[in-house]
Amino acid sequence: MIQVLRSLIDIALLRRDPGALPASVVLLALGALLFGALNMLEAGLLYGNDRLLGRAIVEVGLALGLFGLVFAVMRRGHRYLQSMTAVFGTYLLIAPLIAVSLVLQGPAISAYGVWMLGRVAFYALTVWFLLVIAHIVRSALETGLLAGFAIAITWVLAAVSLSRTLFPKPA
Repeated sequence: MIQVLRSLIDIALLRRDPGALPASVVLLALGALLFGALNMLEAGLLYGNDRLLGRAIVEVGLALGLFGLVFAVMRRGHRYLQSMTAVFGTYLLIAPLIAVSLVLQGPAISAYGVWMLGRVAFYALTVWFLLVIAHIVRSALETGLLAGFAIAITWVLAAVSLSRTLFPKPA
């Protein structure tokens, strides 16, 4: 397990590709479960306790489905397990930092500097995560980094759009 964690850290730092991870259904399922749990935490910070489980299920399902479709179309299904494990695993490394940046944005009324630090950190971490996903996709699909970044952005925009459609803010 320590070797998997080291590999995920190296992937998040763009030093290794998902091929360093084992192709394990169990590891992917564990990653998806933890991704969903951290997604619920993040959604709770953003939206309060509004249908957190539903949001997490949609996020996990969309990630698995969208990347599954891309890998199938590109005929790289044999790289799916490792790549999705890398996507979920690197999110597990970055998500706690994102949660801290969201918490820092809470005292916006009384401490503008703290709010601004949280906001800048959130956007920087989001860009970093998109770059990590682009790196994973580029490595797995043998495409350019720009194509990987486009797929990563498509995933995030689809997730936000689907979430807003399925879980609108109460009137």
